[in-house]
Amino acid sequence: MLRYLRALESCHRLPKYPSMAMLSHRQGWSLAGLLLCFPLVLLSASASDPPQTSYRTGTSEVRVSFFATDENNHLVETLTRDDFAVVDSGMVIRDFRSFTRSEETRLDISLLIDTSESVAPRFHETTADVSRLLSQRYLTSDDRISVIAFSGLQPRALCDNDCTDPATLRRVSEIKAGGATPLFDTILYSARLMSKRRAAGVRQVLILFSDGNDTVSMASAREALDAVLATGAVLYTIDLDSSKNTSNQSTLLNQMAEAAGGRSFAMRQGALNALQAVLADLHASYVVTYELPNHVSGFHSLRILPKHNLNLQFHSRRGYSYDEIH
Repeated sequence: MLRYLRALESCHRLPKYPSMAMLSHRQGWSLAGLLLCFPLVLLSASASDPPQTSYRTGTSEVRVSFFATDENNHLVETLTRDDFAVVDSGMVIRDFRSFTRSEETRLDISLLIDTSESVAPRFHETTADVSRLLSQRYLTSDDRISVIAFSGLQPRALCDNDCTDPATLRRVSEIKAGGATPLFDTILYSARLMSKRRAAGVRQVLILFSDGNDTVSMASAREALDAVLATGAVLYTIDLDSSKNTSNQSTLLNQMAEAAGGRSFAMRQGALNALQAVLADLHASYVVTYELPNHVSGFHSLRILPKHNLNLQFHSRRGYSYDEIH
């Protein structure tokens, strides 16, 4: 593990976009090591890939919320500051200002439901899952839940906050799948709604039901995810395409969820399991703060890595943007 972290510390000495010839002369560099050094370069290889993840800060302190899962994707309830290392732009952070449990105890959840033609074959299962989620009493009276359906040219809100009444449940059950897919426009629209009601002590969460296909949006994947990151919301995705291998972490839905600090689920796992995972993640989340390692304006990549138990996987946003105040 010490060798692993030393390799990370040396990453910043390499050029941002090294040639293969240069890399071939770096003896001892493994593929895993190179991936750690250049994760964002690889992710930006095509226009369909998700955007760099960022949040903006004008202070000298970085604040990162995260939770951890084990090799079986089970939530890890208890962590110590010796269990992980923070790597900020290739620099290993050793001194934390604070390490505490998250104090965000209330939820503001938006369910984004793809109702386009591409999800029609198994859409009835989706609406049944959403109806069961709304009718269950998993949330407290302080929590908020909204439902946004999208197909055609624009999304439409089915309910806002009061989503458990019979009329809303009936509207959800009567939805028919059809039309084009404005996926990225809907994510952007939902993020902007969330930004207007952001409040201290509230964890904002987007749960997206979709197959990941977009056919009509004006916004790009980059613009959509940047909007989510600007709110500080966590994104969870439920893949409605049952033909996909859900262990394949290269899919767009997986990448977007991971980039925004959440997780991705297969449709067979259902909405109730997703909500239970959100609640569990919230209660097991930690916040670590540390001094800004440098005041270079622009994007700072961010990773949280295990120090001892290499099977741990840490879920947090993948970077932030620092704009220096002159």
